[in-house]
Amino acid sequence: MILKTSISWLLTVLLVSAAESPDILRFSNGDQLHGAFQGFIEGPLAIWQRDDLTAAVEFKCETLRHIVLQGGEPQKPLTSLSHVALVNGDRIPGTLVSLDQEFLSIDTLFAGILKIPRNQVAMIAPSPLGGRVYYHGPFVEAGWKMANASYPDGMPPLSPPAADDKMDPKSPPDEPRRWQFSGSAWYWPSKSSGTALSLENLMSDRSVLRFDLAWKNRLSIAVAFHADFRKTKAADPAAGGNPNAQRKVQAFGAGNSSILPVLFGNSYILQIFPTHLMLFRSSVDDDGVPRIERVQTNSNPIRLGDAGKAQFEIRSNRPTGEISLFINDEFVVQWSEGDIRPDRPTDYIGKGSGFGFVVQNEESPVKISDIMVAEWNGMPDAARSLQVEDQDIVLLANGTDRFSGKVAAFQDGKIFLDGKYGGFKFALDDIAEIRFARNRLAKPTEMASDQLTIRLSPIGNVSGRPISGNRSSIQIVSAACGVMNFQLESAVMIDFQQSNSFIDAWDSEF
Repeated sequence: MILKTSISWLLTVLLVSAAESPDILRFSNGDQLHGAFQGFIEGPLAIWQRDDLTAAVEFKCETLRHIVLQGGEPQKPLTSLSHVALVNGDRIPGTLVSLDQEFLSIDTLFAGILKIPRNQVAMIAPSPLGGRVYYHGPFVEAGWKMANASYPDGMPPLSPPAADDKMDPKSPPDEPRRWQFSGSAWYWPSKSSGTALSLENLMSDRSVLRFDLAWKNRLSIAVAFHADFRKTKAADPAAGGNPNAQRKVQAFGAGNSSILPVLFGNSYILQIFPTHLMLFRSSVDDDGVPRIERVQTNSNPIRLGDAGKAQFEIRSNRPTGEISLFINDEFVVQWSEGDIRPDRPTDYIGKGSGFGFVVQNEESPVKISDIMVAEWNGMPDAARSLQVEDQDIVLLANGTDRFSGKVAAFQDGKIFLDGKYGGFKFALDDIAEIRFARNRLAKPTEMASDQLTIRLSPIGNVSGRPISGNRSSIQIVSAACGVMNFQLESAVMIDFQQSNSFIDAWDSEF
């Protein structure tokens, strides 16, 4: 057992080190160490090395939360989004080699050819998005920006005494609250609201923004996309304003959208509540005057509950004005901005390439993780939206054609499908996704307490029990793939938290 006193001693040793190593180890209690990951030995134990320690240190994996490798930057990112998804939640990047009624084989860059029982495979995705991935994370907090009504140009750095503040009620009442980064997620645990978290220069004209959202109480969050962060007149220093002057914190209640143009400029804003959705156009004219306008559509009811977790995916097409929303891979609603109106000379308000989040309710903790921004191929839906109990679904990459039946085999670069009206052959390059019938899949099993998950860039997560290894490669045992010799050059994180409950895995103390 690793005592907290020994961890605290190691943290004290850290302070004398002038240079930080690229790897970061975080413990379950929130402590962290910089250094260099050196692999695993039986136990399983993780080996950690620092220049200011005389010998490597061994840590029981059960005491660990994450290891962030190379500062969250892979040595060699994967070049393809092609992958298979397993029933246990693993996504294994690679190229399909063979498929029959019993097994599937996939060629991976990190573990060679893997042979997987077919009933363990829920999906094959040869071309899931059709474009480049611009962002996947967060694995580090660098690049993210926070802004508030009191600091529309960006919040100033924390002073050293406040740097350890965990946003508890003892924080200065006149200081805006801040998002907190931990591991691979951003947290908003504050009792107040109103601070935006954003990234700039990532969204293309046709873009997919996907993220996992967890909440604990009365969800009310605004998500901005295609934002240019144009400044309003009050925030423009040239107009006499001082955007970074210390001012009284301006907060706003649930659903209040008046501050959104100040935070995001020209953009679209999706407001998410437990029972419904609203989409707004946020704009700032040439005189710096902000405006917010709701996009009128039919009722968009949803059922998210007072606490929960869901994956959201916003697909936006600037040239055509189409915006679609998926929740947990299921289509929810589509908006169309193609009609030009006299009072809105441009048909698409979102002028920029950034996105952001702001919680709009007090006492509403939120966790955002697994964020991905990618170029979109224009496909209107996913094969999962048509997934059924007894039929495999093949969705072609053109986004419109889909076929049902039973996938028989993969040979000579083609998928063979036995359909109701005959047999079909599809070139693998022409397929976006294959979703297998639910009644042919094995039931997922609980992960053992000594298992870990290796997260890859730009996509992929593989779980297993560590056996041995070093800094560049480790050996793990996967429930679906057996023994794997895993090369880590495309890995960005090793995750030791195996709870499937978002509440259990949510460390409110970071």
